[in-house]
Amino acid sequence: MKYKVLIQIAEFLNKFKKISIIKRVADTAILIKFDNKFELIFDLNKSGSSIYKANLKGKTYKAPFDIVLQKRFLNAKILSLNVPQNNRILHIRVCLEGSYKKMISNLYLEFTGRFTNAIITDENDVILEALRHFSTEFRQISVGKNLIHLNPCEIKEKPSEQISDFEAFFEDEFLKIQNKKIAQIKTAKIQSIEKKIANLNMHLNSLQSKDELLKQAEICSKKAEVLVANLYKIKDYERKFEIKFNEEIFKFDLKNPAKFEANDLFKLAKKYRQKAKNIAIQSQNLQDKLVFLQNLLKAVLNSNDPEFLENLLPKNTNKKDFKNADIIENFYIGEYKIILGKNEKGNEFLLSNAKKDDFWFHLKDLPSAHVIVKTNKQSLNDEIIKFASRICAEFSVNEKGKYLVDWTKKINVKVVNKAFVNYTNYSTTEVII
Repeated sequence: MKYKVLIQIAEFLNKFKKISIIKRVADTAILIKFDNKFELIFDLNKSGSSIYKANLKGKTYKAPFDIVLQKRFLNAKILSLNVPQNNRILHIRVCLEGSYKKMISNLYLEFTGRFTNAIITDENDVILEALRHFSTEFRQISVGKNLIHLNPCEIKEKPSEQISDFEAFFEDEFLKIQNKKIAQIKTAKIQSIEKKIANLNMHLNSLQSKDELLKQAEICSKKAEVLVANLYKIKDYERKFEIKFNEEIFKFDLKNPAKFEANDLFKLAKKYRQKAKNIAIQSQNLQDKLVFLQNLLKAVLNSNDPEFLENLLPKNTNKKDFKNADIIENFYIGEYKIILGKNEKGNEFLLSNAKKDDFWFHLKDLPSAHVIVKTNKQSLNDEIIKFASRICAEFSVNEKGKYLVDWTKKINVKVVNKAFVNYTNYSTTEVII
């Protein structure tokens, strides 16, 4: 937050007389509504503080800071609103008039980088609460302590333009922050996904072919047979030797006596044959994982919605979600669990395990991933419908465009064969990717 910009904002806010609404809407963001008509978000993020206008849903905060904030500032009259000289601080002084007394309070919104904070004090500047409590050599921010004010400092910053349209300025500030946040989220997610894709490709490329494995099995088996056929003339202590068998020379460099080595070679031959038998399945599983990650990367690249990105790749993974992780992917929004079929087996699994009141999503008239939204008989809100429809489309098609997604309760879905279904009583949502 620039000092010259903060001064202009303070001058603009001085026309308001009252704080109608005040509350936290994010961990470091406070919403203030002035005169019941003009609403701003004061974002006290250490790495990028700002003041902007946005329609944030927010959540309910009930920490001591929030209780004091409501008690002291809700419906309070603004006595003064200013920026102390040469400090990036917005000082709001208010008065709350009760039946018998007046209560004076101060709110210091400090946009000071590493020590950015919101501090509430009484009329004598005794700290009542703070967004962040800390102690340094020069200053202690804790309840009951007198607030030590920051000394004016030399502020070096680039010149700021004169703000002519504050409404547009505050909306533009939100867009800047939103775009920065989206870029940071996308960069982190893309790097993580690309690393997983590289590891999968390396694993896929390192897989031996079925023919190579069968050839190794044959070599091991033949060498074991040669050892068994010649055990009578191989000494127990012999390790390095050659045997001519059926006009072919076999070289040996054993670690154990020949009779044990022959048994080990038979076991190894069996292991190679089993591996050759399963190599196609292993390769297909890795390719399915690769396709899912490529679709996940595409979904991240396509989206500029921070909420969608956070829900698409949540920070915390439920340990139970590792079960069936090769065929399904789980997402969580609030109390809802949204499950995506990652391949045909995953789609079949969802159809088999969904309950009748769960909701099922599928692209209209196109081959598609299946999506199930688990419910406890509650209805779906727009956010859940939007997210479920979006992942259904993102993980089903490669081309950008408009797609229709049908959704209905699982009870209305009849399985015809494996993941092929007929369904009735459905709604349709349009998705643009």
